[in-house]
Amino acid sequence: MVRDFFPERIETDRLVLERVSHENVEPFEVYELVDRDEWQNDVTEHMPWFRFRRLDQVAEFIDKAEQQWADRDTARYLLRSKEDDGELVGTTAYGPEWEQRRAGSGIVLSKRYWGREYGLERASAFVELTFETYDLDVFYTSCAADNEPSRRMIEKYVEKYGGRYEGLLRQHGSRRPNGEVTDQHRFTITQEEYEEATAEMETLEFDLDW
Repeated sequence: MVRDFFPERIETDRLVLERVSHENVEPFEVYELVDRDEWQNDVTEHMPWFRFRRLDQVAEFIDKAEQQWADRDTARYLLRSKEDDGELVGTTAYGPEWEQRRAGSGIVLSKRYWGREYGLERASAFVELTFETYDLDVFYTSCAADNEPSRRMIEKYVEKYGGRYEGLLRQHGSRRPNGEVTDQHRFTITQEEYEEATAEMETLEFDLDW
């Protein structure tokens, strides 16, 4: 197995993305983040899968992240703020779909960091990873129809890289724990659009040991 198929660590101007693994993080550190009232309510309103209520659930989350990493299925990262001395502020994931030659991502961010465009900064790294490193054809993302903050964030980086809004897909989201399936706004960026938009733009370099 090639250990570093995904980057173990990604740095942007204000963020550090650190691989979710037992080697990198203690479950209790993550539990201190997810046990807050704001996380159990507003933060995970549209991502209820991440409402961990017990320490063992956090440990299971890390176990699953390690298996997804080994399977080259999903790369999960902790988000740390450089502006606040490396404080843990959320989690994010990068999910390539190799056979379909596309990739997407998601984020759950502590409410006190909303409005700083951390989501935009993190997404830009994943867009560049998709095309600069993996040479895939499309980066895509979606958000629930009533999730206006996420939609505004997505629109910013999709515009930055020349992508487009595809439309509202009805009953398209993953089934939530309560059985609900949401309508989803879908956005895409193609490799051609990306290359045109970044022709004179400095992009990130990723540390991989292949």
